[in-house]
Amino acid sequence: QCSAVADCIIQEDNLNYEQERAFRIVTNYSMVPKGTPLKMYIGGMGGTGKTHVLQALIKYFHALNESHQLAIVAPTETAAALIGGSTYHYMFGIHDSRGGEISNKLLGEVKSCLQGVDYIFFDEVSMPSCADMYKISTHLC
Repeated sequence: QCSAVADCIIQEDNLNYEQERAFRIVTNYSMVPKGTPLKMYIGGMGGTGKTHVLQALIKYFHALNESHQLAIVAPTETAAALIGGSTYHYMFGIHDSRGGEISNKLLGEVKSCLQGVDYIFFDEVSMPSCADMYKISTHLC
C-alpha cells in the first residue's frame, strides 16, 4: 500500500525526476525497520522544488496516518507557516540569542515534543547561523 500511495503522490504532484528521486529515498526508507538514521540534504537554488518535495512527503505521511512522525521546521515564522511547521527556535528551544544554556525543564519539553518523531524536515536550512545549528545539535543529543 505504501508504494501505491507514493506512486499516486508522485503523479498527482507532478514531481520531476530529481524530486521523485529525493521523495523515493525517504518513502523507501520509511518502509523498512529503523536502523541507522537517514540523514539527507536536498540542495539547489531557489525555485528548484525543494519545498515541493517536502510538501509531497508531508502528504505521503498524512495519507498513511503517520504525520506524528514528522517535525517540520523553518527559520522564520513566514517560512514555517508556508509549510505548516514551526520555527526551529520554538521546536528546539532556542530562545536565548546570547548563547545561554538551556534549562533542564525546557530541554525536557523539547525532547517531549519530539517523542515519536522519526523525521525532522528543516526547510531553508541555509539560513540559520552556525551557532544556532550547534545549539540544535546539542539539544537533540
